[in-house]
Amino acid sequence: ETGDLVDVLLVGVSLAVAAVPEGLPAVLSVVLALGVQRMARKRAVVKKLSSVETLGSTSVICTDKTGTLTRNEMTVQRIVTRSGEVDVTGTGYAPDGELLVGGRPLTGDPLLAEVQAVLSGGSLANDASLREEDGTWIVVGDPTEAAFLVAERKAGFTDARDARFRRVGEVPFTSERKLMSTLEVDAELDDRVVVVTKGAPDVLLARCTHERVGHDAQPLDDGRRSEILADVDRLAGDALRTLAVAYLALDGDVQADATEEVEHDLVFAGIVGIIDPPRAEARVAIAEAH
Repeated sequence: ETGDLVDVLLVGVSLAVAAVPEGLPAVLSVVLALGVQRMARKRAVVKKLSSVETLGSTSVICTDKTGTLTRNEMTVQRIVTRSGEVDVTGTGYAPDGELLVGGRPLTGDPLLAEVQAVLSGGSLANDASLREEDGTWIVVGDPTEAAFLVAERKAGFTDARDARFRRVGEVPFTSERKLMSTLEVDAELDDRVVVVTKGAPDVLLARCTHERVGHDAQPLDDGRRSEILADVDRLAGDALRTLAVAYLALDGDVQADATEEVEHDLVFAGIVGIIDPPRAEARVAIAEAH
């Protein structure tokens, strides 16, 4: 019986040796080396070949958006106020573009006054800066804040704002509050202090009691609040990031401290819809992925 067992083992080993060609390791090495070379010519250097199989069977690719698929140059594309909606042309940080209503230039009040309050207000409650160097417009600071500065310059409001307001305090943005405010001395209001706030529309609207209509303020009722939130949803549905602007001129004898306590009883100015323009090469890259 022991002899039979040894015979079986010898036959098994003989079959195993016969079944595996001697040249298999060499052939396998050559095939793998050729595959690596071919992939390297296409800029794919792979250490684990199993990862190629995984990539080949991929059905979903998750990618970062800002700065990858887009240019990270936030651009105000639309402005919505009580009296209507304005389209802003041009993309990027160069202030080349205009404000249009129904395809025609924005010219008269009440809409013009409301739009100025939104763009200049958003440029006051703002820590970014915009300047031109050798024909190129450069932004220092948050791209979303820069979008207000660019749109305001397109509209031609910048010089008037600079001459009129002087900052005397700031309530910084936090992710919890979703708001930012500055305190501004207003030369046209006998140097009274004005609170200017920008932030998430739903949060800011909850701190407003009035709304800008032309050059005046009118009380906000529940119906109008619902309309504003519907406008926010509509802009968001068009892939626009939304921000709102509000303000309040303090009484002459009020000396406000720069705390979030000043962010109440505000006058709602309007909403902006901001887009981050796509990179030209993103369309090609997505097509290649498909």
